[in-house]
Amino acid sequence: MSGIKDITSTEKLLDIIRNKKDDISSKPLDTSTMEKKRLFRFTPSQIVPLQKSINVGVDIGHEFLRMVKSERSGDNKWELLDCKSVPLPHIDSRSSQEFINFLRSELNEFCGPKKDINLWANMSAARVNVRHISIPKVPKKQIENAVYWTIKKETPFDEKDTVFDYEIQGEVTDQGVSKWLTMVYTASKEDIENQKRLFSQIGLPLTGISITPFAIQNIFKTGWIPSAVEGTVASLFIGNNFSRIDIYSKGKLIMTRGIKAGVNSMIESLVERLSGTWQEKPGKEGKRAPLSVEEVRKVLFSLSPDSPRLSEEDVGFELTDEEKFEVIVPALERIVRQTERTFEHYWTNHKEEKIDKIYVSSAMNISRLIVEYIGEQLDMESDLLDPLNLKKPYNSKEEISVSERLALTPALGLAISDNAYTPNMIFTFREKAKATVITGVNRIILSVFICILFIASGIFIYQIQESRQKKETIAGLEKQLLQYKPRIDQHVVSQIVTGYRNEYQISKEYNDRYIGMAVLSEISSLTPPNIRLVSLKTNLGAPPSGKEPPKESKKDEFKNVIVEGIIFGDRRTLESSLAGYIMKLEASPMFYRINIKKNSIEPFKKNEALHFIIGMKIG
Repeated sequence: MSGIKDITSTEKLLDIIRNKKDDISSKPLDTSTMEKKRLFRFTPSQIVPLQKSINVGVDIGHEFLRMVKSERSGDNKWELLDCKSVPLPHIDSRSSQEFINFLRSELNEFCGPKKDINLWANMSAARVNVRHISIPKVPKKQIENAVYWTIKKETPFDEKDTVFDYEIQGEVTDQGVSKWLTMVYTASKEDIENQKRLFSQIGLPLTGISITPFAIQNIFKTGWIPSAVEGTVASLFIGNNFSRIDIYSKGKLIMTRGIKAGVNSMIESLVERLSGTWQEKPGKEGKRAPLSVEEVRKVLFSLSPDSPRLSEEDVGFELTDEEKFEVIVPALERIVRQTERTFEHYWTNHKEEKIDKIYVSSAMNISRLIVEYIGEQLDMESDLLDPLNLKKPYNSKEEISVSERLALTPALGLAISDNAYTPNMIFTFREKAKATVITGVNRIILSVFICILFIASGIFIYQIQESRQKKETIAGLEKQLLQYKPRIDQHVVSQIVTGYRNEYQISKEYNDRYIGMAVLSEISSLTPPNIRLVSLKTNLGAPPSGKEPPKESKKDEFKNVIVEGIIFGDRRTLESSLAGYIMKLEASPMFYRINIKKNSIEPFKKNEALHFIIGMKIG
C-alpha cells in the first residue's frame, strides 16, 4: 500500500499558536528512573487483569482542557465515569509555573485521591507522520529491520531526534505476493520529552502519549460504536485551516490524509457575501469599523443549535440558515472533492472494500446541514462522531451539548487506551518486547510457584491422611488395651521382663553345665561303625560361675570341637565315607562351620586308612 506523505489537521495551526510564544528554558527533569520503574511494573492488562484499571484521557486544546475518566469493566470493555471541560487561562507559556500549577490543580481535582491511575495525553497529529507500508513475510526477528529500512527509504529521518514505532496490521497480497501490512509512525523526540516533562513536573507521570486518529481507533476497536466494528468507515475532522480524513477498516486505522481546507474557508465565503450588505459600525474619529472575523465566525457557528442565536445587532441576522449554508457550500465542496480523491486513492489499493459510513466532527459547533450535505455528495451514510451520545458518564449530572460531546471525543479515545492495542509514543515496540520478556519470566515464576504450591498441598493432604490413620490405629490399640485385666502398665512390663531374664539365665546355666555331654552324645550317634575316633577336644569357654558376666565381656565367644579319627575300609570308599560323615555333622543342629583340617591316607596294620581331623563350631 502506498504511504501517506503528509498528515495535517487543525492541530497544525493550534500547535503553531500554542508554541510561538513558549520559552522552554526550564531545566529538564530526569525521568528515566521513573519511566524504568513504570516499565518494570508493566503487565499487559489483557493477560491477567488483577484489578479494574482507571484511565484518564487529557486533551490540552487551544482554548480548553478536556478530561475523560473511564474504568475497565472487561476485556476491551470500558465504563465511562466522568468528563470535564475547563477553559484555559490566558497564560503566555505552556511551560510556565503558572500553567503547571493550573494543570496540577485541575488534574488532581478530576482524578481524585486515587494514585494508581493511567494518564494518557494527546499530541498534535500534525507533528506525527503516519504511513502504511507492505513488507515481505520475514521471520519475527527480522521484522524490525525490514520495517526500519523500508520507511527509512521512503521518508528519511534521524533516529537520534525521532521516535519510531510500528504495528503489524494483517496480511495483504501485493501483485500476487503475500506481505505484511504495517502501520508505521515517526514523531519528534523533543515534542514527546516536552510532554512527558510537563506532566512529570505536576507529579503525574504519563502512561502514554497518542494522537487523535489513534484515539478514534480506540473507540472503534473497543466496540464503543457497534456499527463501526465491522466493515470500513471514514472519519472527517473539519479544522480551522486544515481538515483530516481517516479511514478505518474493522477498527484499524489504515489511511490518513490532510486536506488544506477548513472552517476559515467557510468564513472567507461569508465575508465576501456580507461585506457588501453589512452596515459598518462607526469607529474612532468618525471612521467605520471593518467587518471582523469574529463577527463572521459567530454567523457561521449560529448554524448549530448549540450556539447562541444572532441578535438584531449582529451581522448576518437577516440571513436564514439555508442562506448561510448556501454561502459556505463552495468551501464544503472543496473538502468533499478532496475527500473523494482520498477515497479513490484508497480504492486503488482496496478495490473490494466499500466505505460504509463517514463520521464528521469539527473544531466549530457543527450543523446537521453540513453532515447531511457531505453524506449526499459522497453518496454514503453520514453521521456525527458522537460516541458520548451512546454512553453517558456515570457521574454526569448535567446534560452535555452535542458540540461539547464532539469536542470530548479525543479525550474519550485516550481514556480507553491500552498498550495492547493503542500506539503509544513512550511505549514503542522496543519497550513492548522488554515487557513481553518480563511477562514471560513472571509467568514462569508463577507457574513454578503454582507447581510448588500443588506439591506442598499434596504433601500436606497426605500428612493429614497419615495423621488421621495413625490416630485411628492408636484408638484401636487403646480399645484393645482396655480389654486386658489387670491393665498392663510399665511396672507389670518390668516384672515380665525380669521373669524372662531369670528364665533365660537358668536355661543358660543348664546349657553351660551339660553341653559337653550333649556334644559327646551327638557325635557318638552320628559316627558310623567304620570310623574310629582317636581324640575329641572341646573348647566350651569359661566354667559357669553362677553370676551374670560383665557387659564389657564378649557376648559371642565361639565354642568349638576338634575331632580326630580314622576311617577303615576299601581305599576307594574312604573319601566318600568322610564326605558322608561331614554331611551328617552339617545336618546336626548342634554343629556349624565344619571344616577339614587334615585329610590323608596312611598305612594302618598292614592296611591303609584315612586319617582326618575335623574342626567345627558348637551352636
